[in-house]
Amino acid sequence: MSEKIDGLFLRSTKLKQHSLIVDLYTFQHGRSSFVFTHKKKAPFIFQPFHFISFNSKFNPDKKINLAYKQELIFPVIDIVSDVRKTGYAILLTEILNKCINHFEENPNLYLHLKKMIVSFEHHSFNPIFGVFFIKELMNFFGIKPLDNYSEVNKHFSVANGRFQISEDDLIPSNFPNKSFNQLLGMKIDSVFSMKLSVEKRRSILNVLLQYLSFHEILSHHQIQSIQVLQSIYD
Repeated sequence: MSEKIDGLFLRSTKLKQHSLIVDLYTFQHGRSSFVFTHKKKAPFIFQPFHFISFNSKFNPDKKINLAYKQELIFPVIDIVSDVRKTGYAILLTEILNKCINHFEENPNLYLHLKKMIVSFEHHSFNPIFGVFFIKELMNFFGIKPLDNYSEVNKHFSVANGRFQISEDDLIPSNFPNKSFNQLLGMKIDSVFSMKLSVEKRRSILNVLLQYLSFHEILSHHQIQSIQVLQSIYD
């Protein structure tokens, strides 16, 4: 029996002229792969930060399922038209694609991703969103860093996931520990008003990717779009 499925785009591979294999992170079945056909003159909806609704006779025993009647759940006009937001959508989708495993169901993660992307669409661009987005993913992977910064514990440790007395050899001595702690405790409603210099932002991004690598969730050397993104917004 066919069911209605909602999913966030992760990646696509061209199969034929008008057919694609698309990986989506779905609300109902976690990460799953589907074959879609699309009409030549129809709007192309398989893009980063697009939420897509479609029908499928989904079978969890199949690696790839057929899908049809696809449509956007909501348009992301500002994300598509602002090159800075588009760059972020590409980078963060690349990270999601490499972090999320097949059939890893987590409806709460899906809903939280949706909330963040809707906020990103409706707020003015702020490059802090990228590091905030990555920080939020860690909550769902069970590796949330502790925001315990103090005058005593003022150095973040990648290995321990918390601030400590001594410096971490993996982190530069000029790392903005206090700003990082502020980010760790921040909610989505506050992120668009936060200000950080380019150097601090890059430093925090590098440590977040190191942290994901340490926990074997992601190799930061695999991310191809970081330098392109930095050239756009810095």
